[in-house]
This record gives sequence, C-alpha cells and structure tokens, in this order.
Amino acid sequence: MKKLLIITGIVYLFAGTGCKKGFLDINTNPNNSTDVGPELILPSALNATAARQIIAYTSMSGWMQQWSISGSYAVSNTVALYNYNQTTDYGEGLWDGIYNNLEDYYQVETKAIAQNKPFYIGAAKIMISHEFQQLVDIFGSVPYLDALQGTNIIQPTYEDGQAIYEDLINQIDSGINYIKVSQGAGVPAGSDIMFDGDVTSWVQFANSLKLRILLRQTEMSGRAAYIQSHINDIKSEGSGFLETDADVNPGYLNSAGKQNPFYGFNYNTSGTYTNDFWRANQFALNFYDNNNDPRSHLVYGPTSSDPTVWAGNVLGQSSGALVGSASSIFGPGVLKSVDQSAVIMLAAESYFLQAEAVLRGFLSGNAEDLYHAGITASFEYYGVEDADNAAVTYYSQVSKTNVYWDNSKTFDYKLNLIIAQKWAAENTVTPFEEWCDYRRLPNLAFNKSIPLTQSIYAEDPKIVPYRILYPTSEYGSNGPNVPDQGDKAYRTDKLFWMP
Repeated sequence: MKKLLIITGIVYLFAGTGCKKGFLDINTNPNNSTDVGPELILPSALNATAARQIIAYTSMSGWMQQWSISGSYAVSNTVALYNYNQTTDYGEGLWDGIYNNLEDYYQVETKAIAQNKPFYIGAAKIMISHEFQQLVDIFGSVPYLDALQGTNIIQPTYEDGQAIYEDLINQIDSGINYIKVSQGAGVPAGSDIMFDGDVTSWVQFANSLKLRILLRQTEMSGRAAYIQSHINDIKSEGSGFLETDADVNPGYLNSAGKQNPFYGFNYNTSGTYTNDFWRANQFALNFYDNNNDPRSHLVYGPTSSDPTVWAGNVLGQSSGALVGSASSIFGPGVLKSVDQSAVIMLAAESYFLQAEAVLRGFLSGNAEDLYHAGITASFEYYGVEDADNAAVTYYSQVSKTNVYWDNSKTFDYKLNLIIAQKWAAENTVTPFEEWCDYRRLPNLAFNKSIPLTQSIYAEDPKIVPYRILYPTSEYGSNGPNVPDQGDKAYRTDKLFWMP
C-alpha cells in the first residue's frame, strides 16, 4: 500500500449549502481584505464542525432509534428516511459541508505555516483528520491527496479508506507535535473557541481521536498488531485522553443565525418551540425508563398535552400507531440555553473508548472504572441532579443487564454494556458515533435490539445503510473518478472496517 503524503492543499469542488457557517462568517466583502490570519478562521471552522455533529446527522439519530418523526407527518411523505432508501441527492449537503469545512482548516494550516504559528498548524492538522475520518465513515473511498491540490487538480482521484485512515494517524501525530512545540503561545482570546489555547486539552483530544480511529478497526482480520502499536504511541506520548467535553462556544446569543446550533434548530429567537418534525423515540424512552435512568426526562421533555407524560414513536412504524403533536419534544438536558456550548466530542465517549481498549487488552487499567466514569460524565453533561451519587445508584443495579458491570460475565457481555451506555450517553449529542458502532458491531446484543424500520413501504432486506451514496454534484464535476456503485450500494458496499 502506498504511503500517503502530508496534506498540502485543498479545493472546494462542490456546490451546495452543507453546514452553513452563520456565526463568525469569514468576511467576503469585496471592498475589504479577505486575507485574514488563522486566528480569525479557526473559530468559524470549529463552529461549523460542532454544528454538524447533530444538525447534519439527523438521519443517524433516526436510524439509531433515538429520534423519530411526529405524527404530524404521514409515513408516505418521509418514505426515504423510513425505508433507508437513498438517491445520489441524499448526501449532497454532507459532502459539500465537510469539504467546505476542510477548506477552512486548510486555510488555517497554510496561513499558520506562512506566519510561523505552530499552534494553528497543529490544531488544523488534528481537525482535518477529524473531518476526513467522518468523510471515510460516511462515503468510503473519497478524494484525499488530489482533492488537496487547489486548482492544479480539479478532478481529484479517490483514495482507499484504509490508506486515508493510516495517514490520518500520521497527521494527528504531527499535529500533536506542533501543538506541544507552540506551548500555547500566540493564541489570542476568542480564537480557540474549544480549549482556549490549552495544550494539554488539545493533545488529549487528539489522543482520543486517534483511539476512536484505531478502535474503528477492531473487527478487521489481522489488525490487532497495528492497533496496539499506535496505542503504544499514545501511551508513550503520556498526556492521556479527554477528561472534559471538547465543545465550542464563539459567544452564542439570542439572535438569528447566532444561537447555539441545536437550540436554534428547535427554538426561534422569540422563544417559541418550532421543531414539529423530530420527536422522542419510544425505543430510547423505554431503554432509559426500563433501567431507572434519570436521563430519560432530560434528553426528552413531556408531551404538550400532559406535563406528566413522556411518549414517542419508533421510526418506521405505521401511521396509525404514531403519536401526534402530543409526542415528547427534546428536553432540558440537551436544550439548556440559547448560549450553551456545542459538542465535538464528549468526555463520556473518551471514557467509553478507553474502557473498550482496556477490555480488548490494548490499554492497561480498569475497564469497569472507566465504564463507570463514562456513565458519570454523561450524567453530568445532561444535568442529572447530584450526578456523581445518581450515577453510582444507576450503575449499581444488579438486575439491569444493560447497566450493571459483572466481572464474572463474558467479554461480549461487557462490550455490550460499553456500547449500550455509549449509545445512551451520546443520544442527541453526537449520533454519528452510534451509527458507526452499529455498523462495526452488528451482532452485539444491544445493536441487534435496535428496531429496524417497520414501515409498510420498507424494502427487503431491511438493512440500516452501510454508507451514503456519492452525491449528484460529484458525478457532474468528477464523474470519471467516482468509484463504480449501484443505486443500492448503500446497503451492499461495506466500509473497509466493517465485518
């Protein structure tokens, strides 16, 4: 396999809206200079990345039965979502939005190189890796090196997903080195809206991202030595993993286009709840309630008709069974305020990743303690009252097999706990990871319990999409290089890391 080169350029090839920047738009007034420094571009790029983690991944929230559709919409009007059916228009916004975001990070990197600002070089490399991993996890093979050559190559070739993954590890390592060399110097207030120039936090985030990339490959034959080698590098680096949420806040406020992205997705600036499409999912409500989980009434709110009732739908059930406008909206644990921070990676995910790595023997430590730490961090994020003690009460329920860690049980039992609680912790925060875990571990008991669509319109076999089809715009601008695929490739073409 050929060795990939260091990222040196990018071109925004694709038309479309994707994730609009809104807050902190880079100045495009032709009467003013657009040659801004990396300090002004980085916050806009980080904000766009954070906004996408929920707003652009709504389908994943539905497929993973965390969200469903309100009874205000007939099944026939949402058939593509219900039966997982796709056209080449389905992923247009994702493709455009991520490449647009990458262009911003590339601008951060190149301007920082020119101005000898190592902190920004490092941050850009780490975030470019974050973006390319999501592209691979969505589409499979994507333009990587050739897509980063500006107008010199306007029809970029596609790189194999595994080759991209391997180079992303190198890019993250390089980014860590630049961040550490910088010692956090030269970062003005308001520029780094994620960690405020804190070197340790950036390196811990980078290590957590590396661990996510490596664990994605656990079901591949012959990959254990590769994974162990790079986890050993993380251990040798010594900074550890995220212990706080990696979230951003450019100064959200109650103004059109400047609210927290998820808050603005649900409320207008007058404080009226306007999201009539997405509602609570009954499968998720049942999971929380059956396990005496206080997060149930924080992720979701009560129905509009009865403040003592929580009710939802299951994505794909027939229209006759749908709960109408009385179904539960989103709750105070995810809609905290108009100026709440927007998450890129939760500390809870970091702990669950570590717990899995320890369980698999890649890391030393106590998997049970890390698993408990993940639950506690999730309780804290959602705002559970007296979170530490409430978490202990929750995970000490011996009879709850999706909660209680029993050291006498098997590897599969413990892995199932980690993935189930990771799903519960990332609900309505970072749904993309649940979709990835579902595809990576399809035979895990919890993943098998997630209902497939029950719609009368559903096609057989009922398979949650393995991937998203390449967009129409890419066929128009780069058709000769787009890999061959049939119109049902989203349920036949597995990603390289899928079993």
